Formats: sequence, structure tokens, C-alpha cells
Amino acid sequence: MKSKSFFIAVVSAFTVALGISGVSLEARSDSKLKFGAPTEGMSTEDYQSLVFLDPQNTIRMDWAAVKGMDGLFLIDNQGEPTVSVVDYEKGETVKKIDLGEIAGNHHLWVIPGARYVWSSQRYETDLFWTIDLLTHEVVDKFNVSMDGKTVIAPLHVGFAYTQPLAVVGNILDKEHGYLTFLSTATRKPLQTIEISCHGARDAMFTLDDSMVFTTCQQEPKGVSIVDVKTRKEIKMVPIEGGRAGAMSPDGKYFMVGAKGQIVFFDTKTGDQVKSIEVPGGGGNITCLPDGSKCYGGLRKAEAVAVIDMKNLELLKVIETGPDANRLYLNPANTRYGLFCNEAGKSDIVTVIDTEKDVAVKNIFTGLGPHNIAFNPEGTRAAVTTKKETVATLIDTSSADPMEWDVITTDLAAGIQNNGVRWVPSPEALKAVLN
Repeated sequence: MKSKSFFIAVVSAFTVALGISGVSLEARSDSKLKFGAPTEGMSTEDYQSLVFLDPQNTIRMDWAAVKGMDGLFLIDNQGEPTVSVVDYEKGETVKKIDLGEIAGNHHLWVIPGARYVWSSQRYETDLFWTIDLLTHEVVDKFNVSMDGKTVIAPLHVGFAYTQPLAVVGNILDKEHGYLTFLSTATRKPLQTIEISCHGARDAMFTLDDSMVFTTCQQEPKGVSIVDVKTRKEIKMVPIEGGRAGAMSPDGKYFMVGAKGQIVFFDTKTGDQVKSIEVPGGGGNITCLPDGSKCYGGLRKAEAVAVIDMKNLELLKVIETGPDANRLYLNPANTRYGLFCNEAGKSDIVTVIDTEKDVAVKNIFTGLGPHNIAFNPEGTRAAVTTKKETVATLIDTSSADPMEWDVITTDLAAGIQNNGVRWVPSPEALKAVLN
């Protein structure tokens, strides 16, 4: 890939103060975010100076720090097992990273500092992979199970905000609920604890890292709240059809996409404060950066719910497509985003205008669009299509989303390609490592 001029941006763009229990994720205007692996015993200040590039289960996404950098898309091919390395300027896959004999690699998680990536497990095993972003090689494989507890399908990772810590569940387990805490410094598991609901799915830290809230996808479904210091469950709240979890940008609410409702928990008290009735339900939730509105997938209703976060009220429902799941916002202009309609027979993503709250157009992809990633400039989006052996690349460079369109639906991937992330290229990373 051709080298571009770039610099580590001054992080004045990341100005949202999230002062909870004395913790703030506000960046000073004279500071620079850093690249590199977390280290054991690092201070909160040093940890929070790392670049955060994982958008799924974390609030913080430091797009300003990587704008202008050479980058690539990585795509997890769950059925092979490989990871495709996509040059989005050329519109082609330039390498496949071989993960070995065991498949199940479903989602990629960029560890704070953007030096390494984890690939997590969807099959009924507990294997994780660590990929070095300098070499695009697997540098470690490890099993998540420990403390006499067998973890299966540790899928969705949540990263801490003040310390090199992460947490993952066990989404397919119908008999147990487990959360495993991992060190992002050693890139190894630390402890597995049991919770009262089964198949832990979306585990997320509060912004002061005092508690973890997690949804559970198996029965009894609900929300489990865990004290991080003691690693003990505080309580479990049953929720019918509870599935996807998300944290509001100000850290005030943990939200649950459930059957016919979106449920809100106060992250200070752990109490359920409101439930909003919606059609369908159960899809993932994405919020605007300013926290004014959140968008919840309504899978069986083939639509997305628009939530007014000031009043915790349903504003409207936008029709999209089959198994309507998640909105992905363009980082260069968050007025517009791509919404995944991920049914195995669906081949569309829907462009959403978050100012007018309308569906602008549908873009045709491969079958089963599951996950989307943009580059920092917002000019390209990669869409994984889990029912194909190829993925889709979309041109999103126009200020007019009506002009967004497919570049190719033939990015070399693998069957069940699911997770996708943007990462700096090895050359760009080498130039900025501290």
C-alpha cells in the first residue's frame, strides 16, 4: 500500500467529559494519544492516553488520532479459519492470516493501543487468537477456560476504561453463566467467575470500571451486575427475551435490547429505571456520539427504533430489512450510517439519516450482512456477509449518501465471514509506535 503523510492528531476532537466517580475520559487539548501495548502496573493516565479503536463494546473511539493514516480492514472468516487483510484503496484482499486448524474465529477486537488484535470464538470451544498488527501473524493462542470452569463461545469482549483489563462471556452455554476477566497487558485470562444467568453475551464496564453489566442470551435471560474489585455478582435481573447490551455515551445507562422492549439500567445504582415498548426487539444498540439519540435493532419487526435519550422515549420506528440488527455510523459524518439487516436471506444494508431519522436507500451486498467497519475518513466501508465466501466493499466518500454504492461484492474472504475491523497498516504503525 502506498504510504500517506500522517501524524498523531492532537485529540482536541475527543472532548466529551464523562465524570463518573471522579473518572473522566476527556482528553487534554495539548495531549497526544499513543500507540503500543498496555503494560502491567501502568497508571490510569498512561492507560487512557492509549488509542482506542474498538467500536463494538466500548464507548470511546479515537478516530481523530488515526485520520490520514494508512489502514486496512481485517475480516474474520469463521469457517476456514483465516483472517482476510483487505486493502480498501485497491479494493482487494492482499493476505490471509492462517489461524491454524480450529475454526470459530468470529469477531476481531483491537486491544487499546492498537498494537495487537484478539480474535474471539463463536464455536463451542474457548480458543482465542492474538494477532500482531506489525506482522499480521498469529503470535499467541490461548484457552479462556480456567478456575475449573469450562467456557464455550467467549464471543464479545468489553474493554475497561481506566486499567488494562477486559471481560468476555460464554454466549452458547445453556447451563452456566461465566465471565472471564483478561489482562490486555499480558493478553491472558485472569479469572473466570460464575453468574446467575446463562450464556453471558455483552459484558461491559462502567466508565469508572467499578462494575460490569452483562446481558445473557440463554435462559434465564436477563442482566447480571458484577463488582469488578471483588469479582462477585451483585445481582441478576430477569428480562424476557433479553439479548443485546449497550452503554450510553455518558455512561449513565446500560441498555438491553429484549423481546418487545428496550430496558434501561442506572449504572450507579444498578436499578432498572425504565422499559420502552418496541415492536420486535433484541437487536444491537448504537448511540450518536453526543448521546442525544440511540438506535436499537428490532430484528423480527425488520426495523430500527429511535430513542430520545433525554426523556427515554421512543421517537419513531424506521423500516429497514430482515433481522434488522445494528447501525454503524460514518466517522467522518455521523449524520449517516449503514444499518445491517443480517438475515441469511437478506442482501441489503440500509443507509440511515440520523438527523431526519429516515431510511435513505438500500445498498445490495452479499447474503447475510453481519458486521460493518468504516475507515477513519469515512470514505470506505467493509461489510461482512456471513452466507458468502466473499465480503462487500462500499464507496461512502460522497457527502450525499444517495451516491454511496458498492465497489465490489467479491472481496476474498471465507465462509461465515463475520467480524470486521479497521486497523493501521504495519507501515503506519511502525512510524508511530512509542
